[in-house]
Amino acid sequence: MVRRLTLLLSALLVVIALPVKADSCTLRVAVAASFRPALQQVVPEFERRYHCSVQLSSGSSGVLYQQVLHRAPFDLFLSADRERPELLEKRGGALADSRHTYALGLLALWHPGSAVNIEQLLQTWPEKIVLADPKVAPFGRAAQQALQSLGLWEKKQTQLARVHNAGQAYLMLDSGNAQLGFVAASQMQAAGRDNFWLLPQRLYTPIEQQLVIPAQSRRPEKARALANYLRSAEVQMQLQQLGYGLLPAQSKGGEL
Repeated sequence: MVRRLTLLLSALLVVIALPVKADSCTLRVAVAASFRPALQQVVPEFERRYHCSVQLSSGSSGVLYQQVLHRAPFDLFLSADRERPELLEKRGGALADSRHTYALGLLALWHPGSAVNIEQLLQTWPEKIVLADPKVAPFGRAAQQALQSLGLWEKKQTQLARVHNAGQAYLMLDSGNAQLGFVAASQMQAAGRDNFWLLPQRLYTPIEQQLVIPAQSRRPEKARALANYLRSAEVQMQLQQLGYGLLPAQSKGGEL
């Protein structure tokens, strides 16, 4: 009798526990490496408000795009450019009307503390210069454009040390394996560093960072909620303090 009662009680506990498990919420987000530090700063408040945990996977925008395109189980894709979200949308890999700008990236030059201007330092620097791979990383493409604008791209080819993404560029410089390189301003702000210069925005195409909800998203409504949260005035103010530019008024828009 006691054994039957124990079994009955155990079964009842399982039944009671099931709804809790069903209601649990996890949002899987593919985020460009350069934006991950900023996202980690603002996402806890979203988790608190919406009772949904956010699981991050980061890498270069090009690699993440390929994963999303091949239906990796992501609910939201935060690219460091607008090109990949546009391509995903054109190829039918995104939900309709889900592509929007969420941040404006700023390119920075990590320097060793020399009190000279950017162009002079780049012109005379004799050692390697770190940058993310322009073929897959938006900040790498911006670095290439800046060097081209200064007439240094061809001249400095033998000195360029290409890494996979902006996160790896930062790590290489932070480790002391290089003294000069291009990174995201937000990475420097997040680390509390001041040994950098912001590149004049006339030297490169604006790094308009866009998000999109993949067609395979299992939680599209929560993904839209996070997208709207990131584009809110509250979060945009925080992002400016974290090294991002001011979004054009038309990019903020309304809710998705």
